[in-house]
Amino acid sequence: MIKLDINFRNYEPDDKLRDYVQDKIGAIDKYLPRAVRSNASAHIMLLDDPNGREHNRFVCEVVMDLPGEQLVAKDGTVNMYAAVDIVEAKIKAQARSYKEKHVSEPRRARMLSRFVRRESEPDVGGVDAGAPAAE
Repeated sequence: MIKLDINFRNYEPDDKLRDYVQDKIGAIDKYLPRAVRSNASAHIMLLDDPNGREHNRFVCEVVMDLPGEQLVAKDGTVNMYAAVDIVEAKIKAQARSYKEKHVSEPRRARMLSRFVRRESEPDVGGVDAGAPAAE
């Protein structure tokens, strides 16, 4: 599970919204590589921007810290739930891209393991490697 840090600014949250954010953003860990999931953390800022335009008043910003990279998504819309949904979709797409870059394909890993295994296998022909070959 991703460690979540949820902050609110100019907005009084209810438990329903807090649970919604935890469910949506917390579920992104399944799109991350398994080795990274325990080290991932997300900082979520939900704010009501009264100076923003009418249709961009409620803003959700997510910054996800991963080893070697930081995923960032921000969006504003008419209500807070819609903003969370939009940002979740953006972060999900970035997490998939991160996983594709950092996880090798199973076929490639199998091929590389066979190559390494062949290099490290001893000569089984019964001929001593230090002795000259008989002609």
